[in-house]
Amino acid sequence: MRVLTVLVLSTLLLALPIQAAEEREYIYGAELMTPKERDAYRQGLQQAPSDEARGEYRQRHRQQLQKRAQQRGKQLDEKGIVRGHGGEQ
Repeated sequence: MRVLTVLVLSTLLLALPIQAAEEREYIYGAELMTPKERDAYRQGLQQAPSDEARGEYRQRHRQQLQKRAQQRGKQLDEKGIVRGHGGEQ
């Protein structure tokens, strides 16, 4: 019984990182943002009164982060992942 308990617990613990990765949130350009900015972004989305307002908020965010990336000599791909010039990551 004790061996079975250890096996079950081990299996559950191994599954935790997989579940955490699946629950990861997607924020366009998050690598260029501070934790405080990411929290403010989430709050802004939650406070938007409609789907249309959330879409406009996301579009403004996308434009701001593209400008920030350009100022830092980087590019954001279509998913908002930072790419350097010349194909470097």
